[in-house]
Amino acid sequence: MSQNGLLHDLEGWGPDTCAEKLHTILPKLIAGLSGDKDTRKQSAYFSAVCKKFLAHLDINDVEVVVYADAMPKVCDVFDRCLTAISELLAQQSPTTSSQSSQGTRTKEGVTNHIQVLDELIGSLEQCVIHAVRTDQPRVLDSHSLVATALHVIKETFSHCKDSHESYGKVFPLVSESLSCLFKKAYSLQKVLMGLIDKLQLPSDSSEEDVTDMVAVCQGFHTIGCTVSGVDASLLVTTWKFLAKQLTKHKEVLKNHVDMAPLVKTLCSEVRSNCKYCVELASKDATDRQNGCGGQKSYARTLKICRFFMQCLMCLVKDYNGYLGSCIKEIFQVILEMQSLLPPSLSAPPLSSAATEEMKATLLVGIEPMIQHLLDNRDFIQLVTARSNDFPSQHNFPLCLVQLMVMDLLPKCSEEQKDQWVSPKIYPEDEPRDSILVSLFNTLKKCYTELTLPVYLPGVMCNGMPQRDVSLYEHVCTHLCGFAASLPARHFPLLETCLLDNVLGTNLHCALAATDVWCFVARYGTAELCEQHVHLLTKLLCQLSNSCSCQHLQLHLLLRRLVPLMAEPHQEKFVQTYPPAQHPSLWVHLPPVAFVPKLRGRISAESVSYATPVCQKWLGLRGKTLGTLPELHLALSVLCNVYSASGRQTSPHPPPLQSSAPVLHMVSRLWDVLSASGAGKHRVVEFVAVKLVELTGYLLGQLVPEDIIKVFSRVSQWLKTSPPQSVKLSITKLLSRAGKVTLPPSPQQNQLQELLAHLFSTLLQDNSWVVHHHALEAFSTFAEETPYESILPKCLQNENVKSRAMDFIKGVPFSSSDVPPWTAETIAQQQTRIDDFQEKRRSNISSRLEEMQSAASVESPEQPSAKRVKQDAHSPTLTNGDSVHPAEEDFRTITDSLNKDIGKLEEFSACKTPPEWYKKELKSLHQRLGLLLEDS
Repeated sequence: MSQNGLLHDLEGWGPDTCAEKLHTILPKLIAGLSGDKDTRKQSAYFSAVCKKFLAHLDINDVEVVVYADAMPKVCDVFDRCLTAISELLAQQSPTTSSQSSQGTRTKEGVTNHIQVLDELIGSLEQCVIHAVRTDQPRVLDSHSLVATALHVIKETFSHCKDSHESYGKVFPLVSESLSCLFKKAYSLQKVLMGLIDKLQLPSDSSEEDVTDMVAVCQGFHTIGCTVSGVDASLLVTTWKFLAKQLTKHKEVLKNHVDMAPLVKTLCSEVRSNCKYCVELASKDATDRQNGCGGQKSYARTLKICRFFMQCLMCLVKDYNGYLGSCIKEIFQVILEMQSLLPPSLSAPPLSSAATEEMKATLLVGIEPMIQHLLDNRDFIQLVTARSNDFPSQHNFPLCLVQLMVMDLLPKCSEEQKDQWVSPKIYPEDEPRDSILVSLFNTLKKCYTELTLPVYLPGVMCNGMPQRDVSLYEHVCTHLCGFAASLPARHFPLLETCLLDNVLGTNLHCALAATDVWCFVARYGTAELCEQHVHLLTKLLCQLSNSCSCQHLQLHLLLRRLVPLMAEPHQEKFVQTYPPAQHPSLWVHLPPVAFVPKLRGRISAESVSYATPVCQKWLGLRGKTLGTLPELHLALSVLCNVYSASGRQTSPHPPPLQSSAPVLHMVSRLWDVLSASGAGKHRVVEFVAVKLVELTGYLLGQLVPEDIIKVFSRVSQWLKTSPPQSVKLSITKLLSRAGKVTLPPSPQQNQLQELLAHLFSTLLQDNSWVVHHHALEAFSTFAEETPYESILPKCLQNENVKSRAMDFIKGVPFSSSDVPPWTAETIAQQQTRIDDFQEKRRSNISSRLEEMQSAASVESPEQPSAKRVKQDAHSPTLTNGDSVHPAEEDFRTITDSLNKDIGKLEEFSACKTPPEWYKKELKSLHQRLGLLLEDS
């Protein structure tokens, strides 16, 4: 009987006939799948197998009897149909019309092949339905069927996805057939998912069964990648089923399935859907509400994004430790999601409702996901890497992730804490830091967010509503909580990190380290606070007295820690470091930082030290630049003491009897000092500023003659165009002049004229900093002075008058010349600051290299050649090869210093130096440092 006759006869056979001739006819039909080249006939053979004989086979035998032999042939027929369609489309000319004879033939040929594909999918669906009817189907019994069904589904979806481009002009003619084919494949997928869902995979499953299930997961992953961007509903259904199977069989699959490709695809879906969701939410509300189309699209996309985020969280939780190489993608999608939503500066403008909805839907899953990754070495490496290639918009999200890690670590095991806080770096590892160091390094890159600032939800307190706090406060709060939870073995690492940042060049990090240090001192024991104070004090005593940022930050920290000390410890501190022996230490430690009973003693000792120093300087015949550093130090100590008298809270000025010598000394200094050299020599500038500051504190105690003298000299200083710091100190002096009153006399008139002239000059200064401080001083003066008649004289310039009136009334200053305070402006400011610091570091490095080079040239092993002695009064030589007399003088002095220092080293090694020796060396060190700054 021919194959055609067989198919014709089968149509009339009933169930009994089929069952009777099962073993005779079935092999012939299966053989026909490969024996005939006509795909339509081959499809008919397979259809006959499914419709007539499948029901008469035992479910346990169908794999061996039918599927093992037939399914590879079905795949081959299916693929040949797709190839034939591609060949027909390739033969079509681009200029051929769909109505031409060639177009008609192409359409008919394509339609016939699509019909064959449709029949094959329908027959496969019957096979799957037959298997589903079994109560407990086994993986082994559906091996070939499941593999073939997955192949057919994937190829069908892929063919339909690319059909719009591949079919060209024929697409409109066959679009309906393709749509039906797509739906048929979707129907097959649904019944296939029902079959796989019924399959059981116990822990003692065979290697073949596990391999088959792994192939199923990989196949559905491929289907998900294929339908991405085609049908959202189908995509969600596919991933929902895949995630369910991975979770259901996780104990068996985790050692076999490669999770990295799956998780990477999920991360890609989360990222793309999140971006699209934010894009929809950022549109104007009116655009989204027209016909509700945009709003519905936004809600649907947000729902899809939430689904993928939940899938990702589920897989990270269930397969933690088996995720492979996908940790970087997980980390990047976490950063990306946070950068797309406020308060990130890279986020588009969104309504508050949309922002809160997306945060509650998407960001809420980030912390649980991080919790499962805390012991993952790759994740630790990414979070704490010493160098990374993240874009700038990811610095702020990285900071938030690091803070989340800090919040989670207290609940972790000791081993996990050690990995984050005190990591052990092996030779094969990339360089990385502890979580503390990494946070501060990231904070340095968040200059814009710290400056604006960016606001985040604060910590909930009992009985208090939650409030938004700045990024700086947010960081400090979480850092303090983390510091409080650190075990004792990690405390030295915390201290080292805080000290490094206090001594660093980044202001925000220095302030944050200072705040955390103060919290540690308050949170810890009194002995701990005392130890920290003494440590910082010893460090400051070993450093030269300078105006560097690091020096000032150390003083600021010490000034804040001293009030936290216990009273006995404060008494011990004053005894150990008295003002007379450590004056540089008491420049920044005001008496009000100590308990009341110590304030009078500190003030008296400070004044007793500083006043004789100033009087000694006044008695010098040769007042050179080298004598000014000691005077500057004494004036700074006095300013620190008398600054308390200008405060409204807890004023504790020194006794009046101790102020009389100071007042006399200040009066004499105004007779002697001049600010004419302040622009050339920093030490003159420093002394002038401190003298003006001290005079401001004592202004109310000066006699009228001295007050007139002070303002007269200040007026003369302004004519010499002093540095900005001197002008700013004068504005502070003028702000305290409002309470100065003189009886009616020529002196009163002279004082009024001087004040009017000074205000008029400073209010018209070209520096906006001086101008602003002058406005503040004038506002304070106008509120306090009884001499209201001089106020118009201070505002002779109409422009200045207008600005002053606006300032007093609280009207903000507006000018087209002032750039807006935006993130872009701050970013440009950060760039300029970074460039300046880099240039400064380069200059310092160059100077050190020059000093080392000079030291090597002038070393004792290679003495320099003797020079011809020149007459001190000889004329300057103009020859380029000759040495100028001034340079020769410098060389002679430095050579002499080198010899004298060598002698001092020999004496110190042989004999204990006297008590005054160390003090004199410190003074010389300060003077040399000032010379180096001026050069």
